[in-house]
Amino acid sequence: MGTDRRWQFHGKEFTAESISSLILRSLVDLVEDGPGKTPVVITVPAYFGAKEREATRNAGEIANLEVLNLVPEPVAAALFYDAQAPLKGKNLLVYDLGGGTFDVTAVRGEDNVFDIVATDGDARLGGADWDRMLSEYLLDRFIEATSDEEAEADETFRLKLQEQAVACKEALSAAQAYTVRLASDTGSRAKIKVTREEFEQLTAPLLERTELCMERLFKQFEAKQPGFEFDEVILVGGSSRMAAVGDLVQRATGLIPRIFGPDLAIAKGAAISATISQLQVLAGKGADSAEAAVAEYARASGIDAAQLAALSTKKVLNVIPKAIGFKVYDSSTGEPFIDHVIAQNTTIPLVQTACRHYLTLEDDQQAVELTLYQQASDIASEDPALNEVITGSEARLLGIPALPKGQPIKIEVDVAGDGLITVQGTHLPSGKSMTSNVRIGVMSEAEIAKAKESLKGMRVSTGDAC
Repeated sequence: MGTDRRWQFHGKEFTAESISSLILRSLVDLVEDGPGKTPVVITVPAYFGAKEREATRNAGEIANLEVLNLVPEPVAAALFYDAQAPLKGKNLLVYDLGGGTFDVTAVRGEDNVFDIVATDGDARLGGADWDRMLSEYLLDRFIEATSDEEAEADETFRLKLQEQAVACKEALSAAQAYTVRLASDTGSRAKIKVTREEFEQLTAPLLERTELCMERLFKQFEAKQPGFEFDEVILVGGSSRMAAVGDLVQRATGLIPRIFGPDLAIAKGAAISATISQLQVLAGKGADSAEAAVAEYARASGIDAAQLAALSTKKVLNVIPKAIGFKVYDSSTGEPFIDHVIAQNTTIPLVQTACRHYLTLEDDQQAVELTLYQQASDIASEDPALNEVITGSEARLLGIPALPKGQPIKIEVDVAGDGLITVQGTHLPSGKSMTSNVRIGVMSEAEIAKAKESLKGMRVSTGDAC
């Protein structure tokens, strides 16, 4: 999400947003088929930056949905967990290993506030990587046992092999060994026994990548809350059932983790978040008071009013998962670097506007670039190659008086709770200034209409959507 990548299917080009919109629309159609925009809450991986989140919001718009909120997946899991065991005054670690993504997040519960203290993750790591690695291992074992070299190029056999790898991985979450039975189209057959120890040794490099994310998270948490300790740890995402995951997390935290609704915790937490958002919408549409909004929603939903009243006061303090800043130049060497004015895992909305003072580079310089850059690597770096322009943030301070180089420029950045970024640049000698409100990567109405038209009549089948 949030990239320019395109896919070709049946001669038609698709973006990540258009594919996502088809899935979202099909899911909504399972439960509702009425006119107008359907209000929804969409969960996103915690490490999604501004570009990825706005791409997700765009997908909802293309699907003709009213996106009330984008909820980080660990927050959704924490909301559901809190409904079962209140988190007031506790630090919760959420380790989320799904099929295609991984993130780990520290959440602090205080009264009715969920404070995301820090988050980290790996955008290219998920349970599917364990499946692929095990599938390749089984293929090697099969060829070794049967001498059937043709099996490697047999796509049908490879698909069956992938299915067997998934079954083997899931079985080894509970059993110490599992026997895979394979047969190729050439008639070759083999029974391959895989022990849990073999599987864990084979996939250890993948697990180590999640450990690195946890280590970075702990450093971030320590920086924000010195002397911190986790009170509880939960594992979510289907792949968190693997025995090695629980062992790793226990070693890292000293706590016995709970496998907490790995398949549905995030979805149920999203439903709670949607309820909170709906209450806020009702209150904003003319309900006389918060109590009236609760009563109205209770009548419509059948949910107990007291439970809704408690939910209506919940607040989430989010963080910026990826550092953002500006490209500036070293005055002595002239080399460019990225100055991150807002650090990774800074809580939003900002308590205080971020401020920087820079100097003009050239004599008679009459414009200053105010384009935002976002961290593109796991660890924030000043290297421009490890950062990316945030599409939609391009802005320039124009009309600066022609003066010698070295004139001071003041730049202020603010981020609201909904992610809206405000950039203000001021040329201090003249007072010339400009303000840019950046809603990252938001598609225009014309672009959304064009995307809707291109997908008209297309749907993802119900089975695939589920």
